[in-house]
Amino acid sequence: MRQNYDKIFLQNILDQYNGLGKIDRFFLYTSGYENSNYYIQTREGQYVIKIFEGIGVKPENILFELEVIDFLRQSGIKAPGLLKNSGGGLATAVNKKYACVMDFVDGANMNKRSLSDSLVIEAAEEAAKMDLALKGFRDGSKTRQNFEWDIKCVLVLEKFIPLLPKDFDKEIFGEILVEFRGIKNEFEKMPVGLIHNDIVPHNWLVSDGKLNSIIDFSDMVFSPYIQNVAVALHLICFCYNYNPEQAKMFTESYRRFNPLSKNEIRLLYLLIKVRFFSFVVEFNHMNVEYGFDRQRVETVNDNYKFLKRFINFGQKEFDELVGI
Repeated sequence: MRQNYDKIFLQNILDQYNGLGKIDRFFLYTSGYENSNYYIQTREGQYVIKIFEGIGVKPENILFELEVIDFLRQSGIKAPGLLKNSGGGLATAVNKKYACVMDFVDGANMNKRSLSDSLVIEAAEEAAKMDLALKGFRDGSKTRQNFEWDIKCVLVLEKFIPLLPKDFDKEIFGEILVEFRGIKNEFEKMPVGLIHNDIVPHNWLVSDGKLNSIIDFSDMVFSPYIQNVAVALHLICFCYNYNPEQAKMFTESYRRFNPLSKNEIRLLYLLIKVRFFSFVVEFNHMNVEYGFDRQRVETVNDNYKFLKRFINFGQKEFDELVGI
């Protein structure tokens, strides 16, 4: 999970690269939940240092993530530009941790902000182009296995439902899992590929209303493409930027580049509910196990409210919206 590091530690990382200079200014980005990302300014330029902090993350997961990011960048996708260290590697080890250095991309993340229609459409198109670009990757189990943020693995979170706050209606969460069990086999037979699995507003860098980059590939998995869409719609359209009409825009824009069948679209409503489930149950579990964190508590409480609103919106209305 995200940590605080001093200037000396960060400079030790930077020193493994040629010609990046001494740190004049730095600060920790506080969006996101898992890895530590630092803005770095030197006389030579601006950079971002990412320190990998994920629980249970293996070196092969990190190296694969960096390989994919570099491939996407070379393919013209709006992904971060990775720097190679003095040894020619994308990953740098410091004190038993792995880090990478990226070019700084000007732009603000869109966490909890209003999203324009044009930006949602642009993100959908980039998501579809990314999925197409990654079709050449085959599952060699270099992504995180039995990963709780992979929808096909959501049942591992069932044991944490009793940990939810007393005022939460736990039956809602049990019912979502019952529904998911009913479609799990069908879901897993949907077209599968390597997906980003977190193309959401806090992972967009935006300036002047335009998408400059999609960041944070640590949640990558080999899973159905429709999962990538569901994960995106959860935070784009049905949370802080509540705008159901944009679900139609995102879905239609994505499908222009990477077609989705009616059967895939039919699962979207339930898959978005499952994503809500994961946010509430897993972040609450992390609070209980690792200590209560203000950002996670806010995420749990807000997503519980948004989940109930989404359920009230209803599957019939949602399906009509996306063309079912």
